[in-house]
Amino acid sequence: MKRNKLFFILLPLFFLGKTLFAANYEAYKIFLKGTFDLKTGHIEDCIKSYEKVTDLDKEAFSVYKNLAYLYWQAGKTDKAFETAQRIDEIDGLNPKTTIFLATFYLVANKPEIAKQYWEKTLKLDPEDETATAYLASYYYSGNELKKSKCYWNRFLRQQPDNAMGYFQLGMVQEKLNMTSDALASYDKVIRINPEIRDAYIAKARIYEKIGQFDSAIKEYENYASLFPDNALVLMYLGKCFYEAQNYQKAKDYLLKAKKKFPNNPTINFWLGIIYEKNGQFDKAAAELENVEKSEEKNIKIITRLGYYYSILKNYQKSEKKFLKAIEIAPQNHEILYLAALNYMDWRRYDKAIEYLKKITAIEPKFSDAYFYLGLAFDKEKDFTNAEQALLRAIEINPEHAKAMNYLGYTYADKGIKLKESEIFLIRAVTLEPKNSAYLDSLGWLYYRLRNFELAERFLLEAVKITKDPLMYDHLGDTYTALNKPVQAWIAYSLSFDFKENKKIRKKLDSAQKQMPLEDLYKQMLLRSESNYLKLFPFKTGFKTKVSSSFLSKKFYIPFSYYKTNSLKIDLPTILIPGGMSVHIKNGIYEFVPKAIENQLPQEISNIISKTCDIFSGNFYKQFVDAKITQKGKRIIYSKEDKELVLNLDTALIESFFDKDLTVTIPKYEKFVISNVPKKIKFAFKNIKIKGLLETTKISPILGDNQNENNSQSAGKD
Repeated sequence: MKRNKLFFILLPLFFLGKTLFAANYEAYKIFLKGTFDLKTGHIEDCIKSYEKVTDLDKEAFSVYKNLAYLYWQAGKTDKAFETAQRIDEIDGLNPKTTIFLATFYLVANKPEIAKQYWEKTLKLDPEDETATAYLASYYYSGNELKKSKCYWNRFLRQQPDNAMGYFQLGMVQEKLNMTSDALASYDKVIRINPEIRDAYIAKARIYEKIGQFDSAIKEYENYASLFPDNALVLMYLGKCFYEAQNYQKAKDYLLKAKKKFPNNPTINFWLGIIYEKNGQFDKAAAELENVEKSEEKNIKIITRLGYYYSILKNYQKSEKKFLKAIEIAPQNHEILYLAALNYMDWRRYDKAIEYLKKITAIEPKFSDAYFYLGLAFDKEKDFTNAEQALLRAIEINPEHAKAMNYLGYTYADKGIKLKESEIFLIRAVTLEPKNSAYLDSLGWLYYRLRNFELAERFLLEAVKITKDPLMYDHLGDTYTALNKPVQAWIAYSLSFDFKENKKIRKKLDSAQKQMPLEDLYKQMLLRSESNYLKLFPFKTGFKTKVSSSFLSKKFYIPFSYYKTNSLKIDLPTILIPGGMSVHIKNGIYEFVPKAIENQLPQEISNIISKTCDIFSGNFYKQFVDAKITQKGKRIIYSKEDKELVLNLDTALIESFFDKDLTVTIPKYEKFVISNVPKKIKFAFKNIKIKGLLETTKISPILGDNQNENNSQSAGKD
């Protein structure tokens, strides 16, 4: 045990009066000298003086106590223990002396002997609180929890208002899984002394353990209200809100904690996990990079970084992380597997094959490794090895639906082994009857078998579940074979509008030539509406220029489109003093602030009113029974004082006229699975105002996805 001057905190100094040495005045003088030597740090001189005192007075009890500690401090262990034994001989039936000896042996790192003296103390004085508390702590440190609990209960019967006693009892109960009792003990701690902050933490810890995260959050917030500067508690709050799936609050608390400890690996880790949950993999990677700096050999962190970079399509950086992890754990098949998948996404199929072979050597029953090995061989145009790998995956796992679908679709697409293809695909669909990709594969097989009615049935089921360009292409081919040009045109147009493709364009044009014009015009209107309805939620801004006979202004208008028929437009202070927002949904609008409505110029009110009409659910319906004319590549729908012009090839709006308003859209930009106007021109004839709006960067609004978003891919992929 390390010995230094701090040891003397535990040293009881006994300043003896003259009366104790009345019989031996010489001993008293030597004692005073020794005490002076002790105060001035001359330990050896002090020991010599005290030894002379005990030579002169064999009953100098208090000096023996000092000597026991001094011998221990000076490294004279044997003499220290001899002195302690002498103290016991002189006054061993005094509870105060036995407490002293227990404390001495505890300091001397002899807990078993200390325990014996605490037990002796309680025999001499059953109400001794010090011995009771020490024994409770002794049994806790030795993990004899039931005994510790008994002694703490005994102590608290003696001191029912001792907050720290209840805290220690709570810790014992917590370890004994006496959850309710532990919570009750911590409650008593807080009731007696609300300043004991660890009681709040202990309660929150228990609630976390049993999955009651709302209660844990409440305790942490109680703590934070009293002690707001504890960054670790802010971190715990972030973790609890994460577990409660309130990711925004989790992020808020963790960011507060990060301000205090910007490089704390635990805070960085949990922030990274939350960013991952929100799909913000770039931010997640930045946080975990900080973790890796302090934990360079942590393969879980390194591997997770590799996964993030792969999703971000930074395949080279992903490879670097995976190779680092593999160097640490070369036989870890899970890391090898993730590295192989990164090579698959990177289209480095030769490297993927190399790693997947390593995996199958380490884990020969890993069916997914064989599945991706089959895919990699197929991408390398090695169908023989691809087929063998896929059959091996199915052999290992007879319910490997992905492998059965891939192999069955490949057989069907190649026009070979069609019976085997049917067996595999029926099994895949039986296992996952709502998997649109498998339904599409089976439908495509029946198309190859020229059973077009069955093909139509399965392909229609597929597109009901997932809107996928390849599925629509297959459905279009089936309708063409069934001599249903209108249905074929609809399917091809849906495929083309999702993903523009030259081959689909030819099929679409071919079907269009076979359609009656009346059907074409009707379907073209529905196609235009379909393109609008599948708009992905986005935000952008319009660089705007408005001019009239008396003014010309340039300004910027932020614009957000949420779900169908719902949008937000922010008008700048240049138009409205103080600025304002317009929220439009299904043709109904409201202003923020509301009071601004009565202050709007009539020109602005007219523009907003017309915007509402365009973004209402009835916009296209008003042209259903319109008069239709065609001029080259333009289809014109006219009704009363309104006119809508669509492009014959794309069904996108070229222009719209309503009384005195003319809107022209000369340019669109592809965004996700639809098109967003890039430039919009408008003109109000009566009030002689015209303008040009041009979008800046178009960004998705995450967390507001529409149901039309793809969830699976058709075909063998």
